[in-house]
Amino acid sequence: MKQTVLILLLICLTGSLTLAQQTSRALTPAEQKQKERVERELQLQREIREEAARKQQEYEAKQAEKERKKAARQAAKDNPASVVDTKPAVQPAAVTKPQSDQVVTETPKAEPVVAQPRQKRVKKEKVRPEPVVTTPTPVVSEPASDRVGQPDAVTEPEAKPARPVRVRKERAVRVKPQKVSPQPTPDVVITEPRVVSRPKHEFLPKDHLFDPILLDPLEAQTYGSVLPAYYTEGSKYKGSIVPFAFGFAKPFYRRTTAPGRAEELVLDLASFTQFEVFFDQDKGKQLRRIVNNDYKVSISYNLRRGENNYRIRVYHISSHLGDDYIFRNSIRAPTPNSVNYEQLDVTYSRTVDNWRLYGGLSAVLRKKDERKLLSAQLGAFYKKPSEHLARLVGGLDVKFWQQTDFRPGIHGGIGVEVGRTQNNLTFLLEGYSGFRPYSQFEQQQTSWIGVGVYLNPF
Repeated sequence: MKQTVLILLLICLTGSLTLAQQTSRALTPAEQKQKERVERELQLQREIREEAARKQQEYEAKQAEKERKKAARQAAKDNPASVVDTKPAVQPAAVTKPQSDQVVTETPKAEPVVAQPRQKRVKKEKVRPEPVVTTPTPVVSEPASDRVGQPDAVTEPEAKPARPVRVRKERAVRVKPQKVSPQPTPDVVITEPRVVSRPKHEFLPKDHLFDPILLDPLEAQTYGSVLPAYYTEGSKYKGSIVPFAFGFAKPFYRRTTAPGRAEELVLDLASFTQFEVFFDQDKGKQLRRIVNNDYKVSISYNLRRGENNYRIRVYHISSHLGDDYIFRNSIRAPTPNSVNYEQLDVTYSRTVDNWRLYGGLSAVLRKKDERKLLSAQLGAFYKKPSEHLARLVGGLDVKFWQQTDFRPGIHGGIGVEVGRTQNNLTFLLEGYSGFRPYSQFEQQQTSWIGVGVYLNPF
């Protein structure tokens, strides 16, 4: 028995000597880093536990305060006379409440601390709370003394009075915000390029990349006009000409690659009809007859690049005289009709200081003996964005055709646009001078003054 006890004592002495040798020898850099890593992990776990305990205490205190207030309100409802007696019970709650108030007031102060270098503060907090929190591992106590001995500049006396305040600030801010706040930042940086890089596809979008040109007499839109002052070759028409059109330009596919960068395909359909309203002296009554019908269909490719808008369009147009006009003017033989052709045009548009400026060139896709090749268009239209129901609008459109020896066809108007949507009504006082824009009689010199109502239904 004694021998066994002696053997055990020898083993214990040997182990203690080896342990002392191990602890007394200097640590290698790798062991020092490992030790510091272990310390950081332990310190972080302690801070997390302390933060969780503090939040749990605050939560329980708030719940107790809510229950107490609820009980006080219930007691006041049951016995109104006891309201005076319950007031003193409310005042002590205001005394206990500063615990949560202190946390709230200290939290905004933590923002400038977080904006300063974080590593030094984290090291201070890791070293100082260790004597307060007891841990079972002996390894942590050694680095604490080593660290205090190494950075002398960190343990200056001026940092000691601020020790409790900084511990609270790090407790309130360090655990969650410092860990979580860096994470949203890379997420935002990563997701934004992905959204931009993925093209957006739309079918039947509501607006236009290239808005229809309102003052173009052959634009696919819906309008009606009354022209009481209508002149042909200098002679005034005795009645009134009433042009009416029903048409639309509807995008059916759009692809957006980035803000300000998009392209779309558009279908245009329109029918342009001119009525004449006059008083027949022979019959003694007012008559309304169809003069002409023009039909137009086109496919457009619209492109937007920032403030620059482009329209590449191919269309077909044909003109047909009305039966009433043929019978009344005794037209018994076919007439030459050059207004039956296909055309390719390219138009550019840009808005500058509420003025929409545009211009384009066109080429006819027919033989030269059927119709001459070139034409051009330019114009400007003013519309100031406004939240009011009505706003002033006006502009000028000019066309040149080689078919009519490049004589300009000038259409101008000024009026009011009413509405706050894409489908607003526009009322114009309008005038025109130049070649006849409708029918096969485009060689006639025509001018008019009247009023019109314009609408883009899509």
